[in-house]
Amino acid sequence: MKRILIPTDFSDAANRARDYALNIADLLNAEVFLINTYHIPHAGATMAVNVDALARDSSQEEMDKQLEYLKLNFPEIDVRSKCIAGLFVDTIKRVVEVESIDLVVMGTTGTSGVVENFLGSNASALIGSIDTPIITVPGDTVINFPEKIVVANDLTDSGEDQIFNVLKQIVGNTKASLDFLFIVDEEEKANTKIERLKAASFDEAFDAAYHPFHFRESDNVEDGILDYIDGKQFDLLVVVCHQRNFWERIWERSISKSLVKHAQIPILVLTD
Repeated sequence: MKRILIPTDFSDAANRARDYALNIADLLNAEVFLINTYHIPHAGATMAVNVDALARDSSQEEMDKQLEYLKLNFPEIDVRSKCIAGLFVDTIKRVVEVESIDLVVMGTTGTSGVVENFLGSNASALIGSIDTPIITVPGDTVINFPEKIVVANDLTDSGEDQIFNVLKQIVGNTKASLDFLFIVDEEEKANTKIERLKAASFDEAFDAAYHPFHFRESDNVEDGILDYIDGKQFDLLVVVCHQRNFWERIWERSISKSLVKHAQIPILVLTD
């Protein structure tokens, strides 16, 4: 994990995610890409040129402040920055591909009633759009660097390889504890998952003697996860975003996206 992308809109929530990402970058000796995307409303040729210049200058002015902060507080980290006109998801997808990004870290502020804010909406839109792991960082909670991690899975037949590859880097460098949580509605599913995890030799792969497996019975995966982590002081929740085909994406609700809006701790979203 050598390249970390931090999208920012220069808000307090984005700044919290920035600092969280920079601590990870420092730990893993990773390069950081700080990106701001801005949208230009076109209302005529002359006006468009003026608005373009104003939007670009405003974005760069705020980015310069960010770079000054990073120079003072994280001088050892290699940071590259860019202000790009365009739509958020399209721009981030392009940067992730061109720069071979290994991890995206961005802030969220959840929901307010039925109205999603800018950061929450963008994080939700990005999940499932890229294969790169994403960490979402809530803007309204005290952030602790991951020392106690819980991995939640809905007992489908995919996701274990991604969990293994990404988590080994984080756990190996932080020496964090690692718990596995499975939400079940049928006992035979739990038994099947236990056998598959034992066969995968997870404990040996993570250089640890034992990683506890926890089971919570619930017909609703999201509710089961949120109920389990409540009050247990986990620092990071890991979930797998299962890729679906076009029609399934339209009709089925994404558990990963919904958790990002409601969980009060950082979430690492992996794709299968």
